[in-house]
Amino acid sequence: MSSELTERCVELQNDEIEVLESIYPGQTTLSDDVGGKLLSMSIPIALGGNTQVKLVPSLSRGSRNGESSTSGQPIAHPELVLSHLPPLTMQLLLAKTYPLEAPARVVALKAGLEGDERSSWLPRAALQAVQNKLGVMWTEEKEAMSEGSGVLWKWWDWIGTGEFLAELGMMDSELSRLSVPPALPLSIFHTLLKTYNAAQLNSSFEQTAFSCTICFENRKGKSCVQMPCGCVFCNPCLNACWTLAISEGTLESVACPSPGCVKKRATRDAGQAADAEQDLDPALVESVVGEELRLRWEELRDRRKAEIGTSPILALLIPDPTYCVCPQPNCQAAVPPPPTPSAADLSAQETISKRAFRITTAPSSSPSQHQPSTIPREDRWARYRQCPKCTFSFCLYCSATWHGPHTPCSFPQTSLIVLEYLSYPEGSAERAQMEQRRGKSNLERMVARYVEDEENKKWLEQRTRACAGCGVRVEKSHGCNHMTCGRCGSHFCYRCGTSLRSTDPYMHYRTPGSCFEKLFDQEEIARFERETAMQQAGIVDFDGGDAWGARNVWEW
Repeated sequence: MSSELTERCVELQNDEIEVLESIYPGQTTLSDDVGGKLLSMSIPIALGGNTQVKLVPSLSRGSRNGESSTSGQPIAHPELVLSHLPPLTMQLLLAKTYPLEAPARVVALKAGLEGDERSSWLPRAALQAVQNKLGVMWTEEKEAMSEGSGVLWKWWDWIGTGEFLAELGMMDSELSRLSVPPALPLSIFHTLLKTYNAAQLNSSFEQTAFSCTICFENRKGKSCVQMPCGCVFCNPCLNACWTLAISEGTLESVACPSPGCVKKRATRDAGQAADAEQDLDPALVESVVGEELRLRWEELRDRRKAEIGTSPILALLIPDPTYCVCPQPNCQAAVPPPPTPSAADLSAQETISKRAFRITTAPSSSPSQHQPSTIPREDRWARYRQCPKCTFSFCLYCSATWHGPHTPCSFPQTSLIVLEYLSYPEGSAERAQMEQRRGKSNLERMVARYVEDEENKKWLEQRTRACAGCGVRVEKSHGCNHMTCGRCGSHFCYRCGTSLRSTDPYMHYRTPGSCFEKLFDQEEIARFERETAMQQAGIVDFDGGDAWGARNVWEW
């Protein structure tokens, strides 16, 4: 072996290692060895996109961990979507005559899992095939070029792109199959792969530069937030946007603020609203606005559930009767319905009811005399509610402290009681009897509240219009009759209360009917003409302010 050949091989080795280190910094380590140089490499595997991965239990696992069917039915293997797989770590011995006359030799090759280095996510046969491929590549290059050449980069690319999985028959164009390590439970293997993939995606996101669509500045991903829809915004802009929305209580704005997503939410059809409406992850909200505002956002969201509901037809904004609001004045939190009893609980209740017996002095009747009752039984425990915030237990019907399933509500129908009391003449015996039974002060308080509520209802009916979506009362102070609800975003006509199409709300005023060509009322047109004439004449408004800017739309 001539010194000239050795020097040339060393130079080629250094060039090849330098290229790898410049492209993948920190993933190669070089040390001297007796037979040459010892190169340690960690090759990350990027599949080039989301790939469906099926986890197949190893045949040696038997029926452990519940992963084989005792009934002989085929087992449904779990699947997950991955774009990154754990790296292959190896040690290569580069002989003094590599790459011209001798190939690199694999000393060690592992496919360890982060969190469980003893397990391998690739079987031994696959690792051996990957190891043999290095020698095959070097031999093919030597036969094609009449002398050996460096194949480390080619081998790295073959592994790093996941191409080796396809050659080993472990991946096709749509699906990849991975065998679960024999010593590792399937659920743990699933979690380790998913965790590593998420970490790599987050690392790639933090190192990539994005353009914020609010401030139009380029920022690294570590200073940005990615929404579930894929839009990216910088932290300061999204924080300012969501902080204002949560402070003002406009939950609809705690979403993606990009123009495209805002337009989709505004023009979505009622049937598509449930699919388009996606709840944000509380962890994402907290990472943007902090814990305090995240708690307020959750409180407002839960309270909205009691007002609008969370049924599949959310776009219709039909209230969900199973939700209610805590009657405590200092709480007012949304109270969810009690959990639905499981099949085991229902079976246990049925068993207890069959064992129950009644002691009575009435003569017994024959079995043929028992007729099934057609009156549905009321589950009186369905009235029970407990506030998750203040733990106050109360009755859903009367909003009083929980009085048990067998005690009737004290005032089940307040309005009927008040109407009955007012129907009797003042000083009559009927009134005196009701005052004696329920208390005169209680009845007077109920009457005062009833009269106040009726006056409020009358005023609201005369001065306001209910939103066609959520029913919130709106008072118009100026402008056209096309209204957009600030709570649910519904479009409706202020004159007749009809719901308008979000894609073309003005079609209602172009269609012959009661509101035809009445987008503006005559009084509004006259006021506009009067103010325009005053401005042209140079007459300043007597209040010295901008009358249009001072007006607003109030919700009730």
